[in-house]
Amino acid sequence: MGRREARAADVDVRIDVPLYTLTEVADFVEMPESTLRYWVAKKHLVRALPRARRGDAYLPFMAVAEAEFIHGMRRAGLRLAAVEEGVTALRKQLGAGWLQRDHLAHDGVDILRNLAELGDPEWIRARDAQAGIPGYIGMGLEHIEFDTDGIPGRVRLAKYEGAEVIIDPRFGFGQPILDEQGVRVQDVADLFLAGDSIAVVSEEFGVAEPVVESIVRSYARRRAA
Repeated sequence: MGRREARAADVDVRIDVPLYTLTEVADFVEMPESTLRYWVAKKHLVRALPRARRGDAYLPFMAVAEAEFIHGMRRAGLRLAAVEEGVTALRKQLGAGWLQRDHLAHDGVDILRNLAELGDPEWIRARDAQAGIPGYIGMGLEHIEFDTDGIPGRVRLAKYEGAEVIIDPRFGFGQPILDEQGVRVQDVADLFLAGDSIAVVSEEFGVAEPVVESIVRSYARRRAA
């Protein structure tokens, strides 16, 4: 294997490939762009890759998963300070791969980390390692699916109510697609916006009409924002 081939084999499309702009990721997880920029540039809670020019994509798929987890903690009612302190501590304790399957939860107040590799969970508070946490309210990972190596492999986008839309960097160049059909959401929206009816778009892509309607509603909200 040549040196170039070896380097290519080491690239993990989930981590090492810039796929998205800040605007795109903020739209995926339905959060203000200014908030995401703060998490990326100021607090370094969401990873970013170097970029050669302003306007280039510089966020990898893992940034989507991290933003979804952090935003999910906020949706669950955790204070911003608690989320920031918890994720900062996780990054120090676990490194860049802090977002792990079965290792994170929350108790409605703080992010929790599971120390047990096997058996019953042993929850501690992430930000100060306080032990003796009796349990958790939620995992905070409902929209994140993990690969066999325990690293996020796809994110389900909650913004498309009534449609199973995912982001998986292995398919559709990492753009949102319908999980079952593999159809790009953008293609569905474009055909409708070009003037075709819901029924025609449904037939063209083999997608149920309520799913097309869900996609159209999401794009209408985006354009109205």
